[in-house]
Amino acid sequence: MIPSLFSHKQYVRFVRRHGGLRTTHRHYHVWQKLAATNLDAAYPILAALYCVDWGRVARHPVCMLRSCLAMMMCGVTSFDVWVAMMRDEPFYALMSGFDPQDQPGVGTFYDFQDRLLQRLRQPRTVRRRPYRRRAQRDKAHHHKNKNDLRPHQGIINRLADRVLARPYQPACPSVVLTGTANFTALPRWERTLQSLFFACFVTRSVELELIDLKNLHVAADGSKLPTWANPHGKKLCHCDNRGKKAQDRCRCYRAYRDPWALWGWDSYRECWVYGHTVHELTAYNLQHRCQLPLLVSMADCNRHDSVLGLVALYRGRETFGLPIQTASLDKAYDTIGLFRLATQRWSMPLVVPLNDRNKDNLSYAGPLRLEQGVPICLAEYPMKRWGFCPDRLRIKWRCPLASAKKTPDLTSCPHFGADCSPSPYGRVVYTYPAENYRLHTLIPRHSDLWLCHAKRRSCAERSFKRKKYDCCLLHIRTAGRDRWFFRVMLAAMCQHITAWLIHAASRLN
Repeated sequence: MIPSLFSHKQYVRFVRRHGGLRTTHRHYHVWQKLAATNLDAAYPILAALYCVDWGRVARHPVCMLRSCLAMMMCGVTSFDVWVAMMRDEPFYALMSGFDPQDQPGVGTFYDFQDRLLQRLRQPRTVRRRPYRRRAQRDKAHHHKNKNDLRPHQGIINRLADRVLARPYQPACPSVVLTGTANFTALPRWERTLQSLFFACFVTRSVELELIDLKNLHVAADGSKLPTWANPHGKKLCHCDNRGKKAQDRCRCYRAYRDPWALWGWDSYRECWVYGHTVHELTAYNLQHRCQLPLLVSMADCNRHDSVLGLVALYRGRETFGLPIQTASLDKAYDTIGLFRLATQRWSMPLVVPLNDRNKDNLSYAGPLRLEQGVPICLAEYPMKRWGFCPDRLRIKWRCPLASAKKTPDLTSCPHFGADCSPSPYGRVVYTYPAENYRLHTLIPRHSDLWLCHAKRRSCAERSFKRKKYDCCLLHIRTAGRDRWFFRVMLAAMCQHITAWLIHAASRLN
């Protein structure tokens, strides 16, 4: 049975009534963060997971969530260690909102975690056939033989066509930020955590002006998250495989502790990783140095970043209704389908550098020479962008001499009025993104605005660094994509709390 509301004010009075917390304690800063985190909006979301009128009174879910956040801030990676710390030092129990004489056990934390993930009564292991691990030489052979990629060729275009065929009905951002939106399109184990994340943390960051919805820019990236489970599984048969090669060993079923984990190539470390992929949309602001996670998702370890980026942008724009204006991505997202979807569906510019390995679809049959998507006039000067026509989906370029206000260093041109256009307005050239979405981008390549957004792309990588090292994600021994998602979301929540105290401490209540 769900207990009554334990508000944030009651929580602060409870801690002070029990003597408060020592300022000399090494984790006193964690209490300062929790005191500034109001979790009252989480109560109606968590109450829907409990029975109302029957059963034993459960531990207060808001206090359980607060205790999990405190565990992540203290750098503890195990529920067993955390429960032992609360029993040894009343500081951690009071900080979580529990009476030092009445604390939850280890099983209570696991039950709370599984209740949030809606994974009750699931088997601990899954039986399936084994698969072999690829070596580094297999990666080079995989790229040389293009015939091996036939089933996956054009997957981005097919996904873009599927999205374009649907009616454009984005959700209301105000409903999403309150956590009352319909998240049925998400996997079951993501719904509750996403609701908590938006209702308690993203909304608070928007109120503190750390995330500007009127001028929302995001950066996207993915990172590999290795799991501790054994990739070979546990043998269930009695076959003798000693001395045999990998291709000659038996293919009998084995028990796997983390059945969702797969082998995937980590391009940063240049090695194969057995685990999962975490993908994130990080919101950044051009005025201050604050980068906060906006949308976090988990996927297969062998899933390409371009596929995850398309799904993340679709979720952000339509499922959550976020008014994303610009997306800064790396070379892995340089695909025609992603550019076409962003231009036709959302009129959203993408800042993506050209991938050297993707040399297709770079032809241009225009009247002038083109460099990085910018027309070059007869005098070898780049033409000036003069707006975008959304009704005709074309970009207007004007003569650099005629637009003297934007090029004050250019005073004369030998081709003006002779070989070029005789009009005093100067020559005008139109580029159509539909002809080549990669070249004719909505923001000209290597322009000042393009370079400004390109510099912010690394904020997603810094966000992953904070999760892995500050929140000790690399030292967590858990299995299952849903349980990994629980820890990743806790780390994202901690990032928001830390940003509140650093960038908006004066505006906190």
